[in-house]
Amino acid sequence: MRITENNGITLYSFESPAFESVTTFVTTRHNQAHTASSRGNFNLGLYCGDDTEQVESNLQQLSSALGISRKNLYYPRQVHGHKVLTIDNEFVALPYDKQLEALDGIDAIITNVPGVAIAVTTADCVPIILYDKVRKAVAAIHAGWRGTAQEIVRHTLQAMHDTYGTQYVDVQAGIGPCIGMEAYEVGDEVVDAMRNAGFDIDSIAIRKPQSGKAHIDLATANADLMLRCGVDLMNIEVCGICTFRNSNDFYSVRALGNETGRFLTGVMLP
Repeated sequence: MRITENNGITLYSFESPAFESVTTFVTTRHNQAHTASSRGNFNLGLYCGDDTEQVESNLQQLSSALGISRKNLYYPRQVHGHKVLTIDNEFVALPYDKQLEALDGIDAIITNVPGVAIAVTTADCVPIILYDKVRKAVAAIHAGWRGTAQEIVRHTLQAMHDTYGTQYVDVQAGIGPCIGMEAYEVGDEVVDAMRNAGFDIDSIAIRKPQSGKAHIDLATANADLMLRCGVDLMNIEVCGICTFRNSNDFYSVRALGNETGRFLTGVMLP
């Protein structure tokens, strides 16, 4: 991934040439302009119990770095489901409270509105962005193991097809920082859920002989699901950054605890 600095904010972006015509961004824990709180100095999660004014200040600064107003930056209140919300001009015109109401219980957003940044918050789960290069539409997806087992990527691709006519061969995908398989120990109920969802467990999981515990590769699972949907392998960029091993830079629940902050992964049409 590319790394840039903008007014004290460290931002990562995807490198695939297809993404050059859109803005992609992944935030980190670092913001030199603000004093660290209990959740770090650049928590962007409004729903993890941090001081709302501090989070809003961070969101304002991120919006400025992206060249947009705060009101044009949207992300949902995620619930580990598979619901997809369309951000259109009608949604943009809604009062803020109505927008928040619509964003509640959503785990993926799609839009074709220029100048609107859509994102998801994560701290180990898999953040995914999609870009329809032909019809100029984008998506931001939050995929924990529950969302992955519910095939949220498939639901999002279907929503893009139904709304914009997206053909999956035209889709460029980016998988952002998330917990790696080595660090992601799970119970057998997770393995069973993934198997029941049709995933090839042998290709996405291992069982450690020392502990007898299973470890799941969520990034690979979501990439495999995109391939099954018809996305071209050459159009899937996996950043390979493990949030657990890189918790100095990215929020990680497994490394830092449940009360940690969240970083954003998003995309915006120019």
